[in-house]
Amino acid sequence: MEQKNKLQYEIYLLDTICRGLQATLNVDKIIHIVLTGLTAGASLGFSRAALFFVNDSGVLHSGRGIGPFDPEEAKKIWFDLISSAATLEEMFENSHRRTLESQRFPVEIRTVTCETSKLPSDNPLKKTIVNKEIIVLKESEKFLLPEVFHWFVKYSNQIVIAPIKISGKVSAVVLADNAFHNRNITQETLSFLSIILNQAGLALSNAFAYENTKHNLEQLRQLNEKLRQMQEDLLVCERFAAAGRISTYLAHEIRNPLATIGGFARQILEICREKNVDARISRNARIIVNEVRRLELVLNNLLRFSFKQPAKKESLHLKSFLDELLEVLSINIDDSGTNLKVEIPDGLYVFADRVQLGEVIYNIVHNSLESMKPGGSIIIKAGENQKDVWIEVTDTGYGIPEEILGQIFNPFFTTRSHGLGLGLNIVKMIVEENHGGKICINSKVDVGTSVKIIFPKKEENGKENSIDRG
Repeated sequence: MEQKNKLQYEIYLLDTICRGLQATLNVDKIIHIVLTGLTAGASLGFSRAALFFVNDSGVLHSGRGIGPFDPEEAKKIWFDLISSAATLEEMFENSHRRTLESQRFPVEIRTVTCETSKLPSDNPLKKTIVNKEIIVLKESEKFLLPEVFHWFVKYSNQIVIAPIKISGKVSAVVLADNAFHNRNITQETLSFLSIILNQAGLALSNAFAYENTKHNLEQLRQLNEKLRQMQEDLLVCERFAAAGRISTYLAHEIRNPLATIGGFARQILEICREKNVDARISRNARIIVNEVRRLELVLNNLLRFSFKQPAKKESLHLKSFLDELLEVLSINIDDSGTNLKVEIPDGLYVFADRVQLGEVIYNIVHNSLESMKPGGSIIIKAGENQKDVWIEVTDTGYGIPEEILGQIFNPFFTTRSHGLGLGLNIVKMIVEENHGGKICINSKVDVGTSVKIIFPKKEENGKENSIDRG
C-alpha cells in the first residue's frame, strides 16, 4: 500500500473506530469494535486479537477474541471477508459480531483465565499490567507468556501485550499477534495501537459509569418503591389505630344501649309467640331484633379487628344453631324475595365459638343477600369427612370479578358505597386464626358465589372438632 493511501486508510480506520466507540455505551459492542479495528485491513493488520479484563486480584477473565484458530481457518475467514466486501461499519454491527464470536478462536479465548499475581515480576504479562506499558514479544519470547496462552501464540512470530486503562487503572489487557501473514509489527503500528486503546479505555470508562449509574438509579427506584410502600403501610396503620379508637368508643357508648334494646325486643317476641298479638307488633319486634343484631355485628367487627379475642369453643349442634341464627335474618330474607334452602344433617356437630361462628355465617349470608336480585337463591349445606367439618353457602348473585377476588379479604376493601370493608377480613381471621380452619371462595360473574368454611375435626391438642352423635 502506498504511503499516501496507507495514511488515508489509517485516518479512515481511526475515525470509524472513534465514531463507533462514541455511539455506544454497550460494553460488548465496544470490545467488538476495538477487536475488529485491530484485525481489519493493513494499517494495524493483526491476525488475531483478544481482550481480557483484569480484576482487583490481578486475575485475567471474561476473554473476548476475534480471528482464526489455525491456518486453514484463516484462509476461509479471509476469503469470506473479501467475498463479502463488508465495510468496517458493517463489521461493527451485531449480526457480524455474533458470526465472529461463534468461531473456534473466540470460543477458546472465553475459557482462558490467569492469576497474574502468581507470576514472576519479570513476566511480560505482569509487567504490562504493573508498569502500564506495551510489550512486544518476538520469536521464542512468546513462550514467556503463561502456559495457558501457548496454544494462542503457536503460529505467531510476534505478539503484542498492551494495557487498557479504565478510570485511571489498568483493568484490561489486549493480546494481538501476526500469525498466518507474519507481517512485522512496527513502532508506527504500536503508536496507532496506543491511540485506539486510549479511546477504548475512555469508552469503557463511560460504559461502566453508565452501567453503574443505571444500577444506582434502579436501586434508588427500588428504595423509592419501598418508601412508598412504607408510607402506605403507615397510612394503613394509622387507619387501624383510628379504627381501634373508634371501636373502643363504640364499645362504651353503644353496646349497653344495644343490649337493652335487643333484650326488650326479644321479650316482645316471646310474648307475641305466647299470646294472640297483632302480627304487626311481632313483625316490628323481629325487625328491631334483626337491626340490633346487625349493629352488634358491625360493633363486633370493629372490636375484633382492633383487639384479637380468643375463641371460647363449645360443641354446637349445627342445625339448631343455624335455625336460631337464620331466624334473626328472616326479615331480610323475606323482604329480599330470596329463596333459602338449608341442607344440614341433623346429627352434625361442630366445636366452635358460638358468637364467632354466628358472625361468620351472618357475614357470609348477609353478603349473599346484598349481591342478589329478588328471586335469587341461597343454599346452605354442611357435611364432614374424616378430617374436617365444612359449611358451604352458595348464592345465585352477581358474582365477584376475577380481578378483585384476591383482594376481598383485605381490611377496608369494599366495592359498596356503605360499610367499612371489614366483614370478610374478620371472617377469615375467625376461621383461620381462631379455629385453625380454611375458607375457600369460588365465584363467577353473573352466575354466583360459593363460600366454603372448613373446620378441622382435631385441633393441635388433639381435641375433637366433631363429637359423638350417640
